[in-house]
Amino acid sequence: MRNLYLIGPMGSGKTTVGRLVAERLRRPFVDTDVVIAQKAGCSIPEIFARGGEEGFRRLETAVLQGLGDRLVVATGGGLVLAPQNREYMRATGRVIWLQVSPDELFRRISQGDGIRRRPLLQGDDPAGALRAIVAGREALYRAAADIVVGTDGLLPLEAAEAVLKRLEVSRDAGKGTP
Repeated sequence: MRNLYLIGPMGSGKTTVGRLVAERLRRPFVDTDVVIAQKAGCSIPEIFARGGEEGFRRLETAVLQGLGDRLVVATGGGLVLAPQNREYMRATGRVIWLQVSPDELFRRISQGDGIRRRPLLQGDDPAGALRAIVAGREALYRAAADIVVGTDGLLPLEAAEAVLKRLEVSRDAGKGTP
């Protein structure tokens, strides 16, 4: 049985949309960042502080490869950086890229304590850092994705409906079951 992997940058809605998709498909939902924090016994920012991004990425790969089947999985925004992660997701499921513009991302992330909770956005120019991250990963998201769903201007429920519709269209086109 195949998993559904939601990929995209931080703030693209992977967790929120993933929960809604999982509910609709009656599948368990998993957020890799939550599992990583549980396994490490500390928060994502603490993992970055202790082991740097490299240590975090090692944990991320181990968690990804330890997941079960028939899950809806919200991945961390940088999970696509490792070729083995992209290959693993493609081999074990369908990969859905929640595509969103950097301006929309920054608007979403700027609410509440969103910037403070994201280690890669610390510094003098979080908007510039976010634009650089998105630009640097866009080709990887595109290469990994079976399905692309643009989410600019969509509410989470609308984005979930768009994902489900694209899954149906793909299945109807003979690409297998979601």
